Amino acid sequence: MRIEDQARSIAEPFLKENGCRLWDVVFEKEGAMHYLRILFDDNDGPLDLEKCEKLTPSLNKLMDAQEFIKQVDILEIGSPGITRRLRNKEHFELCIGKNIRVMKRTDNGKTEMKTGILTDYEPENKSIILNGEEQMLLNKCIRITLEEQPQ
Repeated sequence: MRIEDQARSIAEPFLKENGCRLWDVVFEKEGAMHYLRILFDDNDGPLDLEKCEKLTPSLNKLMDAQEFIKQVDILEIGSPGITRRLRNKEHFELCIGKNIRVMKRTDNGKTEMKTGILTDYEPENKSIILNGEEQMLLNKCIRITLEEQPQ
């Protein structure tokens, strides 16, 4: 089982018990370091610093007890932030109607940025619709982020 899946299976029930929703688990290499990021929200909205500080030590302890943690150089636990990354079906479905920013690869190999309203997510085509008209295949998208302004 992948490290992300193992970490998710531990973090999700713990966060749910504590009134939070797991946003994402990401295991990635940056430079020489392997990062495991566990990102979550409060069920009632954005995560406040006090709740994050309260839950982090316990979640950290749960992760430290796992065998897979030996492959992790840096464990980060926190909020996905305002410009959270959209990576999976649940993210796209939750963000329909919201402003997003898409960095995508063009057919000639260059990159371009597009911003607009996420109008639809089409899992069967593995694509999103931006501004009700432009279909973008997810395999051409390098990074998709939410661009909501703070309330």
